[in-house]
Amino acid sequence: MRFFNGIRRPVELARVAGIPVRADRRWFVVFALMTAVTAASINVQVMNWAASVGLGAATTLIFFLSILLHELAHAAVARLERLEVVEVVLHPFGGLTRFVHEPQTPRAEFRIALAGPVSSFVLAAGFLLLMALANSGKLDVLRDLLFLLALANFLLAVFNLFPGYPLDGGRLLRAYLWRSGRDLDEATILTGRSGQAIAIGLMTLGLFFAVGRGQIFAGFWAIVTGFFLFDSARGIIAAVQAAGHRLVDDVMLLPPVVPPDITLQAFIDQLLPMNRYAAYPVANEKRLHGIFLLEDMQALPRESWRHSSVGNTMRPVTAEMFVEVGTSLSEAREMMAENGTGALGVVDSEGKLVGFISGGRARRRA
Repeated sequence: MRFFNGIRRPVELARVAGIPVRADRRWFVVFALMTAVTAASINVQVMNWAASVGLGAATTLIFFLSILLHELAHAAVARLERLEVVEVVLHPFGGLTRFVHEPQTPRAEFRIALAGPVSSFVLAAGFLLLMALANSGKLDVLRDLLFLLALANFLLAVFNLFPGYPLDGGRLLRAYLWRSGRDLDEATILTGRSGQAIAIGLMTLGLFFAVGRGQIFAGFWAIVTGFFLFDSARGIIAAVQAAGHRLVDDVMLLPPVVPPDITLQAFIDQLLPMNRYAAYPVANEKRLHGIFLLEDMQALPRESWRHSSVGNTMRPVTAEMFVEVGTSLSEAREMMAENGTGALGVVDSEGKLVGFISGGRARRRA
């Protein structure tokens, strides 16, 4: 068990624009396997195994860099939507971009999901252009490798548009269902079930290729990819269903409470350096006055920070900005998505502030 856990433990490969890029150790096995298959396919033309392996490794590396660009496209749009990106993980059959919390609107979800396939289609077109240039120069081996990269990126984009979560197409479908009035958790479960159906179809197709057509490698790849997709969808569904039974009491924390009369400059000097949150409860004697968002402060001219108070900048408290202890987490998330702050205060039966939830989940201090 320790051996398999060690293999799955991610290692950090690099940081891109401050975003950690990680891969579990199985990724290196797949990298070696793809290099070997590519080298074997071109050795007939190259007639030199060392050169073939070098070209195969370079082609495989470029393909995985294409996957990384696919994921960084998600991350770039997520940052435009004011989502904090935790990491990019390269797994044996693609990649995954993790965020601190889910997008707050269907529009944000749609734009973030669409960015990946669009980037892959653009890369496919770019490789086709380079292939045409290689062909005009009669560089046959390079032409074939560039065609392979163009095809791989095209198939990556098409496959990711299949309407099953956690594929990008599943997220696009989830955004549509969410915008049509479905609860986010319900939309996630529906698209997760669709993802499982796609996975079963992929495994069945792989079995057909392996047994019926004798194409062992293609069949094995489809079966393993289908299994990975099914397991990912199952995990997402289980997490959503488990969250449906959880209460705000289970996840709430209380970041520093900001008094309403403190100036913005004093807040920056005294509280912000040690407490990096996107939203803060504003309260006095445990009575919630409102929710203070960093983005609201950043929208003001810097010269006004010495004179403007948190109380004048905060979003004043309304009925949609707090819940009582014992409220379900799913209901709280729905309120956070609708109240425009992405945060909620939690009060006791006497109306006193006892907790806070921000960004769809508790924001923990390091």
